[in-house]
Amino acid sequence: MRTLIVTSSITFVPENYDQMICSMASHPSVVGLLILENRSISLLIKAFALIITFSAPRLGLTMIKNYFGNSLQRRKSAYKIANKKTWILPDINSTEALELLKNEKIDLIVNSRTRSIFKKQILNQPSLGCINIHHGLLPDQRGLMCDFWAHLEGQDFGFSIHQMTSKIDDGPILHVEKIAGNKNSYMESIWLASQKEAQVTKIILDQISNDGSFKAIINNSSSSILYRKNPSLIDGYRMQRKGVKL
Repeated sequence: MRTLIVTSSITFVPENYDQMICSMASHPSVVGLLILENRSISLLIKAFALIITFSAPRLGLTMIKNYFGNSLQRRKSAYKIANKKTWILPDINSTEALELLKNEKIDLIVNSRTRSIFKKQILNQPSLGCINIHHGLLPDQRGLMCDFWAHLEGQDFGFSIHQMTSKIDDGPILHVEKIAGNKNSYMESIWLASQKEAQVTKIILDQISNDGSFKAIINNSSSSILYRKNPSLIDGYRMQRKGVKL
C-alpha cells in the first residue's frame, strides 16, 4: 500500500502540527508528504487580529510562530531521513496533484488539517480512496474547529478518522478517540491530541495494509446533525470568560 500524507503549510497547532506530520514519515506504507501552501497576507492579518483584540492571543501568536518558523525544514528533513519524498502544491484539486497521485501510484491519502474540500476526481484517484482526520467526535461533532466548540461548551474533546466522500465529514467512521486534554488550555489540548493522532493513524494504516480494506466501526449518522462554523472574536472572549486559555 502506498500512502500519501497531505497537510497544510501553516496550521494553528503548536509546533505547526509537526509532531504528527513528521512522525508519519516512519510508517512503511507512507511514500511521501504533500504540503498545500496556504501562506497568505490574510492569514497573517487574522493572526495579528487575534492578538491585538485579545480574543485569542495565544492562538494568534502560535500561528505567527508557525508562519515564520522552520517547520518546512523539519518536515523535509524527517521525510528525507526516511527516504521519502516531499511535494509542495497550492491546491489538492489541481492538475499537478492529480498527476502526482497517478505517477506515484498512490493507494491512499491521509488528509491531515488541510481544510480543503476534495473534489471527486481526487477522491476517486487513489485505489483505496481517502481518509480524513477530523478534529471532532463523529457522528455528532461536525464542521470547522469542533475541538474549539467542545472546549467552549464543556463537551468531550477528541478526533475521528473516517473515509472521505464528496459530503463534508461524511463516510464510514474508522476510529473515534477521546482525548483527556487540558480543559483550561485549548492550545495544550490540541498539541496533546496531535501526538495521539500519529499513534492512531499508524494503527489504522497497518489495519488497511494488512486487510486491503477499511473496517468501519460506527455508522456516520446522527439524529441531530449540526455543522460548526469558524468561531468569531466574540466566541474567543466567551472561551476566556470560562477560564480556558486561548
